[in-house]
Amino acid sequence: MSFLSRILKKQYSGFDSKSKRSIAIIGLDGAGKTTIINRLLKSEFNLVRPTFGINIEIYKYGSLEFIVYDIGGQTPLRESLWNKFVASADGIVFVFDSADKKRFKLAVQEFYNTLTYNKKAPLLFLANKIDLKEAVDFNKIRSLFNFNKLIREQRKCEFTQCSALTGEQLFESWDWLTHQLLSKKEISSMNVKILGGYLYLSSGDMLEEFLCGTPKTQSKHFPLLKEGNYEIQRFIKQMKNYQKAETLLQTGNKQLIIVKEDELILGLIIQSDDPAARAIRILKNLHKKVAKKLANKEKINFQEFIQSDYPIDIYLEE
Repeated sequence: MSFLSRILKKQYSGFDSKSKRSIAIIGLDGAGKTTIINRLLKSEFNLVRPTFGINIEIYKYGSLEFIVYDIGGQTPLRESLWNKFVASADGIVFVFDSADKKRFKLAVQEFYNTLTYNKKAPLLFLANKIDLKEAVDFNKIRSLFNFNKLIREQRKCEFTQCSALTGEQLFESWDWLTHQLLSKKEISSMNVKILGGYLYLSSGDMLEEFLCGTPKTQSKHFPLLKEGNYEIQRFIKQMKNYQKAETLLQTGNKQLIIVKEDELILGLIIQSDDPAARAIRILKNLHKKVAKKLANKEKINFQEFIQSDYPIDIYLEE
């Protein structure tokens, strides 16, 4: 049995073949692949050293299991492993270091080599490290990689900028890929169930917090609200030097989605299987409304804004 076969057999054992998908994450060494994985699947902010070998993570999306292969980008691994893992993957993520100008040519070469390994799997291209001043403009990256060629070939692909450090665009782009791999029957709902929310200033001052539901339900979820406050304060300290940031954290058996836009930090508590990208879009839309009210020195009721603008996303008593 080959090395690849042994790995696949070990990782797939115990999983229903109908409910699993595999995703290969590749890119040159130092591009930020493992940091992205930690940000998406473990809610970790820390940077890590380049991977020499393979990291394997299990990612749950509703009732489905995604097996994510994070494959090192050093030359020996590109030559020996990329082809094997990419060829068998249901989805491909190519991570590009948009600040590593010296290796742009090599990255383009390896990107197009990757396309020959698997011509059918949906492709997500992430131009990482937009938080760095050295990052190249995305229009230049589009031209460098000739993305229009792939669009003309009608390949399922998505090209976006992101920051593994701040989380910008990560969750929404990952949501695109997972939805490409799911059938309509497997996507239970595009909406979320909002259990509570937060509104903070970047200074750390809280403007509002709330829980949805009856007094009994609110009492049940109060520990989550308290834990969420702690996580938001931690997030504020970690992202204090960045104008924009977003993250997903696990609080108990729920998700806490946090978005920072300029001087405002907004958060939502949602169910564990809810699509994070939907919650992020809601928070970004609400940010515009809240920021306008603040600028005009008008009264703000964050909970009321959510209830009026997103009534179908409010948690209802079960």
